[in-house]
Amino acid sequence: MAFSIRRTATLAAAVLGLVLTLQGPASPASPPSTPSNQLVGVIMAEGIKSSGLFGGGEVTPVGLTTNFVNTDLPYAVVRVKTLVSNTTVTLRVTGPAGPAFTIEARAPRHKNDVWQSFDFALPLYILGTDLENDTGTWTLEVLFNGQSATAASFTWQAASPIALAKIKDLVDRSPMDADLHWRYGAALALLHHDQEAIPELQSAMQLDRNYALYYITLGRVYEREGRPQDAIRSFQTALSIHGSAYDAVYSGWAREHLARLHAR
Repeated sequence: MAFSIRRTATLAAAVLGLVLTLQGPASPASPPSTPSNQLVGVIMAEGIKSSGLFGGGEVTPVGLTTNFVNTDLPYAVVRVKTLVSNTTVTLRVTGPAGPAFTIEARAPRHKNDVWQSFDFALPLYILGTDLENDTGTWTLEVLFNGQSATAASFTWQAASPIALAKIKDLVDRSPMDADLHWRYGAALALLHHDQEAIPELQSAMQLDRNYALYYITLGRVYEREGRPQDAIRSFQTALSIHGSAYDAVYSGWAREHLARLHAR
């Protein structure tokens, strides 16, 4: 099961939100009479398995569900047929309190101009952010070239301490996986184990120093623990990390926290 939040593709644009993992087999183009940009559906799952990197095959969702607890890392797989090259695909995520984040990207070019089958696999980054306690019903709206195609919903509920043992087991089985250390540290902090969370988040950084989300999550813990200077350093480091489709959202989150800290 793919619980990793590894970055596998850079999109044409990231307005405010999360990274997309794009998967699309290089199938022959559909006949011109076939309607373009046909949305097959939105599948919510606990993880994904992929047959390869970008352009290498379709995504397989694992652990199909629309009910998550807030130590989970939900995935949304948006499956499209006859996707036309350069189509603008927008995904709007709305939480119980209102709009949360939006992702906008252009479908990559295909030699025949049309991808017969194309999957967008979205990890929904709520854990480890200021959104993590927004429990209730969330929605994901999909738009093609600004026109709404569909909307899916999922529930986000409070986790029990039992969830920590399950994530710790994943870390023990893959101790060199930075993303799992981040997820475990974020889950510990969510459930008010800040002192245990800090070394886990630091372990994630030691394994991968170039992912801004780790620093944002740690900065939030430092901020809550009354360590403003450590928090400021973490958020400033997050601002200095570039090269990911997540840049816009992470920069926005880091600036919000820095403004709050400097205002004190």
